[in-house]
Amino acid sequence: MYGIKHKLIIAVTGLLLAALLVFAAIQFTNVSASESITEGEVRELIKDRYQGEILNLQKVNNTYLIEMKRGEGFYQIKLSENGGEILSFEQKDRILNGEQKQLGEEKIKEIIQAEESGELLSLKRVTHKEKSAFEAIVQKDEEKIKITVDALNGEILFRTADETEVPVRNLTEDEAIQIAIKNEPGEVDDISFEETDSGSYYLVEIEKDDGREAAVQIHAITGTVMSVTWDD
Repeated sequence: MYGIKHKLIIAVTGLLLAALLVFAAIQFTNVSASESITEGEVRELIKDRYQGEILNLQKVNNTYLIEMKRGEGFYQIKLSENGGEILSFEQKDRILNGEQKQLGEEKIKEIIQAEESGELLSLKRVTHKEKSAFEAIVQKDEEKIKITVDALNGEILFRTADETEVPVRNLTEDEAIQIAIKNEPGEVDDISFEETDSGSYYLVEIEKDDGREAAVQIHAITGTVMSVTWDD
């Protein structure tokens, strides 16, 4: 009789322990499932699970909407923010004549020109943060501007500007003469170019109507009149 009671106690204890373990597991699962995942974690999850290229990713309420390219196929994935559960996985027809339906180069150029006035130096296809994009270089005044545009929707993804060095150029003799006679009207008798440790300049000799001769010193780069001397 004692043996039967002992076995019964052991059995009941085992059932209680199992029930506690199941309850704990359910609680742990619920807690884990309720944890929100970040966009970066979503990108890693999709990359690791499907080895695809994310073309677009946006969050609507508590759901991530992901457009992915894998091989020649295009897919749309809906993923829950809470725990990362896959809500749906659908293949999409986003191929036209064997190529992804992206904006054409002419449309991209229009978008860039509307964003930045200047000379378009280059335009090429790139991948920007796993998105298909175009990268353009625009020369505007003394800046080179790099613009990255989403190939699907034309959104400006990135913009940066770097100043470019303007090459130093000396004035031509004709330019120096025009400056000199504007300052001292007359007939140009001679012009010479001089270089010194402090800089270079033109010396333009001008014969005036009254017989005097003016020597006009012109800065060779800026065109500033540095001095005027007279020789009677």
